[in-house]
Amino acid sequence: MEDILQKKERIFSLFQIYGKLLTEKNYRRMEFFLFDDLSLFEIAEIEKVSRNAIFQSIKNSSLELVFYEKKINLLDNLIKLKEKIEKIDGNEEIKESIMKENLYGI
Repeated sequence: MEDILQKKERIFSLFQIYGKLLTEKNYRRMEFFLFDDLSLFEIAEIEKVSRNAIFQSIKNSSLELVFYEKKINLLDNLIKLKEKIEKIDGNEEIKESIMKENLYGI
């Protein structure tokens, strides 16, 4: 169960970074799935297509987001930066400011 949640959380983060690179239709469907937490059936009803069409769209969009991350590596670099910032001894206010400026939403 935790593995599924970790995967969905990673896709959510990748969507926040690379989502605008998806087609408008796939972006909308991913938004329904990730942000609105709608089921495939609910999205299919809204989009007036089959549940399988939504499943394939979300699956392909997720693979596309993973592809972008493999090429650009932005999320992994941001995670590493966050870990380094967290290890810094010192003023918590400054650390929090750096985190907000550079890692908002990740």
